[in-house]
Amino acid sequence: KGIYLHGKFGTGKTFILLTLAKELTKKNIKVIYAYYPDLVRHIKSSIGNNNLEILINKLKAIDVLMLDDIGGENNTAFIRDEVLGPILQYRMLGKMPTFMTSNYNIDLLRNHLSETKDNIDRIKSDRIIERIIFMMNPIELKGNNYRH
Repeated sequence: KGIYLHGKFGTGKTFILLTLAKELTKKNIKVIYAYYPDLVRHIKSSIGNNNLEILINKLKAIDVLMLDDIGGENNTAFIRDEVLGPILQYRMLGKMPTFMTSNYNIDLLRNHLSETKDNIDRIKSDRIIERIIFMMNPIELKGNNYRH
């Protein structure tokens, strides 16, 4: 199983993921580490140049996928339902390790993913959350903010 690492700002979530990614690549394991808000922006810009499907397929097929700071993006139904959902579904069925970090615990992430500018859809949010819970062990990282 992967890990859903959550906690307050500056507690080391990103540092832990990057350290793990570095160690895995030393063992010739292919890893994609992506800062999720930037990935969402990149995905939106790739719609117009026909690279969206290529990008989604890379995220689906990589040995280990690490999404940093999920919940830091402006959530849209398209990103949730047409991008994140299919990626997680593919990786879940393939039993492929996936890691995420967030400032949100699972319940807060559920709320974040349910709300878009147009409506609130708890069922679609729950689909994502169920996959995260199945694929990852939620771990809260407590401690001081190391950035201060």
